Amino acid sequence: MGDTRRRGAVALGITALVAPLTLALTAAPAQAASCTAKAGPYQKKVEKFLGRTADGKQSTADCQAIRAFQTKHGIAPNAGYAGPVTWGVMDLMTKQKAVGKNPNKSGKCPTNKGRIACVNLTLQLSWIQDGKKLVYGPVPVRTGRDGYETRTGLK
Repeated sequence: MGDTRRRGAVALGITALVAPLTLALTAAPAQAASCTAKAGPYQKKVEKFLGRTADGKQSTADCQAIRAFQTKHGIAPNAGYAGPVTWGVMDLMTKQKAVGKNPNKSGKCPTNKGRIACVNLTLQLSWIQDGKKLVYGPVPVRTGRDGYETRTGLK
């Protein structure tokens, strides 16, 4: 009797996990928002990243360029607004490009410990290296906050 209930609970649990996934896969993609004429709080930074004139004013061409970037990188809504999500993706791309294939350029992550996970708290990037060889990353991370600072050093 107990075995039958357990199998039923497992089946129900699996169904509960699969149902949301099925809905997510079958849902129609959201319609693209129309281009906005409003400049966002990161307008100048976004314009500079995109190689446009960084005047902080939203033009039709700026909006189209921002919108194309948003669409390419799956940012929704893709209305061409230079907001925090768009700038966050661009900033991360800039950081990843800066460290390239050598995120341990500063040499602060030990290379004599075998395979090790490393974090750059300033850039908010993490990677895995084996000796001096980059195995994975760099990828973005979010570390501590005031009162809950991330401890530094070898762990």
